[in-house]
Amino acid sequence: MLPSLHDHFLVSYEVRCEARQITFLARRPTWEGTGIWTIIFNDVEAYDFQDDAFGNIIFSLEEVPAEQILLQFRSQLAESYRLAGAPGPWAGDLASAAQVLATKGVRGFMLSSSYGLSGWVLAKDATGHLAESLKETQ
Repeated sequence: MLPSLHDHFLVSYEVRCEARQITFLARRPTWEGTGIWTIIFNDVEAYDFQDDAFGNIIFSLEEVPAEQILLQFRSQLAESYRLAGAPGPWAGDLASAAQVLATKGVRGFMLSSSYGLSGWVLAKDATGHLAESLKETQ
């Protein structure tokens, strides 16, 4: 289960292409004390982030059915596959993509923002842990 990141500030995100991993660092709002959440998405199949404002405030990060992402972003996925073969062969047949992703154990995650970055991730899992400082996350 993912932690509530409501009103947290997105410190950074990193996409490790070869490892198929995405890492978010999110800082608690000052009224909640100190702490940095590290969220790691593993075995990433696809993702899309948009509207990075370099001062992003998270509204929510929640797990959703992968099929919801496939339906909501169907035209975007089809165009990405047409132009670049991305995010992978399963996107060439979106009618069967949900079954292919389910067989792989892929889950959906939606990032909503109060300000700035939003998007989605299709990955096998997401884990989170809390550290007291940025130094402890490295």
